[in-house]
Amino acid sequence: MRLSAWVSIGDLVQQKKNFFERFIIGRFIYQSIFNRKNPSRVLLTLKKAGVDGIELLLSSNASDNDLERINQMMQKLNMHIFSIHQPLSTLFNIKISKIESFCQIAKKLSAEVLVLHTNVIGDQIFNDNYAGSLKALETQYNIKIAIENMPKSPLSIFKTYCWKEKEFLSLIKKTGFYITFDITHLAQTGKDIISFYKNSKDHIINIHLSDYKKHFLNTHLLLTNHTHLPLGYGNLPIKEFLQVLKKTNYNGLVTMEINGNLKELCQSARFIRSHLAYAR
Repeated sequence: MRLSAWVSIGDLVQQKKNFFERFIIGRFIYQSIFNRKNPSRVLLTLKKAGVDGIELLLSSNASDNDLERINQMMQKLNMHIFSIHQPLSTLFNIKISKIESFCQIAKKLSAEVLVLHTNVIGDQIFNDNYAGSLKALETQYNIKIAIENMPKSPLSIFKTYCWKEKEFLSLIKKTGFYITFDITHLAQTGKDIISFYKNSKDHIINIHLSDYKKHFLNTHLLLTNHTHLPLGYGNLPIKEFLQVLKKTNYNGLVTMEINGNLKELCQSARFIRSHLAYAR
């Protein structure tokens, strides 16, 4: 098992942000660990807490220079970029050409997993030519495409294969792709994270780990409040879930996708390490 932290390109290098990245990511997807802090020092602090590397959230305008600077930073710290995550500003019907550009970035950064959102792929996933092209990219770039289960949201409410566990798993089995299992997303739909893991473990190669607290705002209004919390701040059976990972010898990525400060992320990392006690 390798422990990773979810980090955006904009946290590591200064970039000009578009409206979506300023308004949505800045206001609703809180990543405060890098606020007015040296990125290398933050990463080193996470490393000392047990984090091996990162999942890099791509932006809409990442340059080759940005990627090279990040690569050099990670190499100096002897940390890895295990996975890359599609830009959150990409919302609908992502083209194969765009996904190939992500694969090219992954190759430059030596990342082994590309995370795509189910609702962004959309109904195209049921097209044999589209799915076949994704499979061809996996082979060409030696990367694993791990499709992420989504919460019930205004963007996915009618695309039930994005968030209904049985429909999502059926889609994965049919297409042969891997899973990025976001436990907060599944909990928001009212399903059990341990049962889903046991039913899907043969396909899961990346786990987005965070805590979640059921609330009217996230279950009825479908907002992100009380989601992606530091471990111990919500109601999920995190300890029991980690014990199941250990018992089943899970050897994929565990990625902390947590909205919190540096202290909370370090506490979460040490909690994970203490309960899994995997050799590093």
